[in-house]
Amino acid sequence: MSKAIEFWFDFVSPYAYIASQSIEALAAKYGRTVEWKPILLGQVFKSTGSGPLTMRPPMMTNYYKNDFVRSARYAGVPFVLPEVFPIGTQNTARVCLWLQETAPERVGDFVRGVMRAYFSGPAAINDLAWLSNFVGRLGLDGTQVADACSDADRKERLKQACEAAVTQGIFGAPWIVVDGESFWGNDRLPQVEKWLATGGF
Repeated sequence: MSKAIEFWFDFVSPYAYIASQSIEALAAKYGRTVEWKPILLGQVFKSTGSGPLTMRPPMMTNYYKNDFVRSARYAGVPFVLPEVFPIGTQNTARVCLWLQETAPERVGDFVRGVMRAYFSGPAAINDLAWLSNFVGRLGLDGTQVADACSDADRKERLKQACEAAVTQGIFGAPWIVVDGESFWGNDRLPQVEKWLATGGF
């Protein structure tokens, strides 16, 4: 079986949101699967000395805000930058890890749906009640969400994922790894596809 594509992301990354809506279809086209790797960009930024794109000098911030909208329009997905942005996503990420254990076939649906809800807004995607309701709408047991978020092992796994991201040189999202080759950003999807089609370039 062909190696899975690693998709490192935070649920509040605009570019990760846009890429998340098509990455599984792209992977399937070339006989691949997607390994969803949730992280907390806030933790990564602390280690790398970086920060959100919307907290740069005004000239850069204005460009990025316009580019979010334009890139989403180009990809054919809805986009509204939330009034409160960014937000913490530790609960959202822990639920994702829980679903990887209990319903791996629904992880992609969860990731795509949660991110689309946040960027179609407003949606309190880190709120336990919101997450419970959303998981229930997927046909799964939403009553387990609170336990999934408070589980010490899952908290540790998320912490280790953030540390692993920094160790591997990841400094933003989406970070896509194909056969050991890293691609940063939604705008690198054409290169990802060429790599998948040709076996490297």
